[in-house]
Amino acid sequence: MPEDGMMFSDWIVPPGGEAPYEVDFSEFYFGRNAEDNVRGAKLWKRDILGMPNLAEDFRHVMLVNPVQKKLFPTYASAWRNIHRFLEDNPDLPPLNSISDFLDIHGMRLKQWTKKNKLGVDLYKRIKWILDKHFQEFHRSRSPFPARDATKDPDPVEPDFVGLQRLGLALRNHARSIKAMWREGARLAASGMDPRKAVEAWDRPENHVKLVYVLTNHHLPTREQLSRSDAKGLNDPSIAFPSYCPPGAILAEKFAYGVKLRWRFPSMADLSVFLWMFLIMTGFNLAAALDIDVTKDDTWFLKALQDEDHVLIFSRKEKVGKRVYSPSKVKAEFHAFSIIKLLIEASRPLRATATRQLNDLEKQNRSAYSHERQQEIVRLRHVVKSPWLFVRANDPCKVYCLLGAEAPRLNTFIRLVADEAGLLEEHEYLATLTTSQARDSMINFAYRHSKRLSIAKLASGHSDFRSLRYYLAKKKIKRANFRTVNNVLTHTFAAIRADRVFDETQIKISLTNGEITPEQKERLLDYRQRTRLGMGCLNPTDPPREIAPNHPENQVCRIQRCTGCVHGRVFPESVQPLAATLADLFHLKRKVPLASWQGSSFEEEAESIALTLQLFDPAIVAKHFRARQAELEAGAEVFDVYPHY
Repeated sequence: MPEDGMMFSDWIVPPGGEAPYEVDFSEFYFGRNAEDNVRGAKLWKRDILGMPNLAEDFRHVMLVNPVQKKLFPTYASAWRNIHRFLEDNPDLPPLNSISDFLDIHGMRLKQWTKKNKLGVDLYKRIKWILDKHFQEFHRSRSPFPARDATKDPDPVEPDFVGLQRLGLALRNHARSIKAMWREGARLAASGMDPRKAVEAWDRPENHVKLVYVLTNHHLPTREQLSRSDAKGLNDPSIAFPSYCPPGAILAEKFAYGVKLRWRFPSMADLSVFLWMFLIMTGFNLAAALDIDVTKDDTWFLKALQDEDHVLIFSRKEKVGKRVYSPSKVKAEFHAFSIIKLLIEASRPLRATATRQLNDLEKQNRSAYSHERQQEIVRLRHVVKSPWLFVRANDPCKVYCLLGAEAPRLNTFIRLVADEAGLLEEHEYLATLTTSQARDSMINFAYRHSKRLSIAKLASGHSDFRSLRYYLAKKKIKRANFRTVNNVLTHTFAAIRADRVFDETQIKISLTNGEITPEQKERLLDYRQRTRLGMGCLNPTDPPREIAPNHPENQVCRIQRCTGCVHGRVFPESVQPLAATLADLFHLKRKVPLASWQGSSFEEEAESIALTLQLFDPAIVAKHFRARQAELEAGAEVFDVYPHY
């Protein structure tokens, strides 16, 4: 590769105000090997040969069709594989340009990627590059065939118990971090500025005091720090924070940067709070990192009826919509409290970034440069983000968590699980990634509601098709198979024993595992089978005021038994009566008052309430609250027929 690669470097400026970035295309002109790739040697798969003509075309496509900085490495990697593919297939027609690619190249490339297990995304990116070239120069699509259809994914089955235990482990770390910040504030309050006396440098509280003084309103620059006579802070033997998150290293050579942790989060500290937020909200990483805390109304909405609840939201830029998650306000480790805590802890950091942003924007208006614009775009994101931190090796610069940190975040959470001793019992946590926190929330919503509509609501999707990427279908299919198998088993057992098919007996068997002889005897008397669990003296001849259109010689279809002269109440009637009353109250909140008043629903509610006065109020309240909880979780109103 040439020593002077400047002539092969270009600035790429993505649309939409994204940060520009510089790219060196020289490897595609002259080739590249592992020795040229010292920093990425572990990830380097195989050397590539230089192909100048193809390199020029690839360079042109990427300059004319700029992509985001985070996406460019995936296209560069795809094009490296084109070099390797052509080297492995010398029998194909020769190429001097992208325009020379034929359909045979595309079909062979599909076979080559499958043989080398490179995945369909690689072919998709290569085809995108070719399509852009052919559209510009030939006004047509490339001759490459469409990529093969992918199988529907089957996401990893979530371990909800493991996630709960992991959440508790994260809370322990969060408590340690908050205790460290409280201790820092206490030390700063009791200390003095050590620059006023030589012997004062021996006391830890004075070191922390100076950290607070230097960062009172913003982080000092390196020039300000060098002029502040604060070299004593570089002593690692005094005032070093004792708490260290999993995987973090408190480097003694960066003593000043480490001591900033008494007041500000490091990346490892912030990872604790981010993972708690992801598990609590079900946001994916991009949505969590895109929360805008510039003002209160840019990241949460207050609940109208409950002061202790808010709705946290973030904008999904890819689809141009918001995602929401409810949160309690007062709970210490709910999402709202986490964000509020980080906003308060990072005020000087945000002030530093805001001041730097204003200065750079002013400079760029008078003399534009790509380098300056790149930093401006970064700082704009920093100012809005709640996820601000400082690095020990660069203590004068404010950073925020970015999507590129996902591999580190994944490694971090596995270290937390390992330290807590959870991996042996919960293998799921050993492969946990940031995306699986969202998958788990969606699967949890579906498992507990049994409804795709609730899962769609939890995911924030606009349609049901996207759910196939999130629901762990193997477990659902196994559960469905077990249900069908149980139904068939109990059905044929009942037919063999009784020679008849009784749906109610089957339902009791599925619910309780068996049906007792006493239950069978009671079921033989149809007077015991009203929807409210009551008895009936004459079920085939209800009073006309109860059922005015009752067909002759048939069982009453209305069955509003509490207001009927034929109704009889038993001790076991309390549960279905209380559940029905809860259903009616739930319905009352859903309909206009004018529609409720004077209706048969109002009459039945009053009648049931009077009947329930015959029972112990504590037992009634217990069943009533249980049914209310089911309704709030999405149960159907009036789906309360008794199992006897």
